[in-house]
Amino acid sequence: MTSYLVTGASRGIGLEFIRQLSQDSKNTVIALVRNAAKSVYLQEVSDLPNVHVVEGDVTSVETMQKAAEEVAAITGGSLDYIIENAGGIYGSDTSLADPSNDLASLVNELKGNFELNAVSGVITTNAFLPLLRKGKAKKIILISSAIGDIQFTRTTGFAGNAPYGVGKAALNFIAQKYAVELADEGFVVLALSPGLVDTSSTKEGEQTQPSEEDLKKFQAIFDQWVKSQPDWDRKPLTVQDSVSKQLKVISAVGPNDSGKLLSQNGNTAWL
Repeated sequence: MTSYLVTGASRGIGLEFIRQLSQDSKNTVIALVRNAAKSVYLQEVSDLPNVHVVEGDVTSVETMQKAAEEVAAITGGSLDYIIENAGGIYGSDTSLADPSNDLASLVNELKGNFELNAVSGVITTNAFLPLLRKGKAKKIILISSAIGDIQFTRTTGFAGNAPYGVGKAALNFIAQKYAVELADEGFVVLALSPGLVDTSSTKEGEQTQPSEEDLKKFQAIFDQWVKSQPDWDRKPLTVQDSVSKQLKVISAVGPNDSGKLLSQNGNTAWL
């Protein structure tokens, strides 16, 4: 059996990882969520014999260490892959120099995004590292974003989502630090961007539609982002397509890729 742990597995990209990985009965798939009782969409797959649900908050050392103990009991003390998908935007999508910003709020958002998107990666990785050291694959996948990539920001001129971007940029560097430190042990550590994904679908047949104001905002962002990839069709990926592409990258990467930030395409085509 090959073991996978996916954090942030209650919905969206994390849930789709669970769906696709569980299709292979030879995989032991562990979904880590903050609250299992409230993870209503996860219930679709949680009854499968090769899916296990474990609770833990990726910003809490205590709960992640406890989660690692539970995972060890499930897998027999090892873990092959960890896909650290938990994270997100803490606060608004503000830029740094907007004169309307309240400085105290901006600082709070910077700290919140750093904790949620960067520090959580260290907490999670270190909690499960003893199990990963006993695993076969030794792959640590940190789900990141092109918004935290310096070259993407330069090319597009995108100033929005600054606190989130700062958090993801820190996560990208964390991946590099783990890569160099764990290289002699045969680990592959990768920061992986899922692409621009439409996560509005919550459950089959159920859709949350963006407002007209949201659509205008998205269009303005797309006008900037297309600068990084002029042939982009301006269509977000489905969750299914994004995860399928990411799993191919996760399977293919090796030691020469460790420490990199790659897209769902296995390169730097982010969209």
